[in-house]
Amino acid sequence: MIRNVVLGRVREGVEAVELEAGLQELRDLRVPGVEFELRAGRDLGLREGNADFVITVDLADEAAYRRYDEDPEHNRIRREVFAHLCSSLERVQFALPDGATTL
Repeated sequence: MIRNVVLGRVREGVEAVELEAGLQELRDLRVPGVEFELRAGRDLGLREGNADFVITVDLADEAAYRRYDEDPEHNRIRREVFAHLCSSLERVQFALPDGATTL
């Protein structure tokens, strides 16, 4: 299983409602032929210096990740929504241990 993690910071002046709308677009995303579990949320502010939001996506394997990553609607959301909301994004993909399940 592959977990994709995205940490982002929003541009100055972006309202929480705008960010939440963008995160909801991702939560609603469906990619034909790819099963995945996507979670997204704003930082709770429990620690100074955190990113503003996180997105995690669990996918079966690298091929599923590639289909998700190349999906036209996913890329539209990146281009038309998050490119305007974010001042920075950090991404990492890593393999979860065999037998790992999501909560």
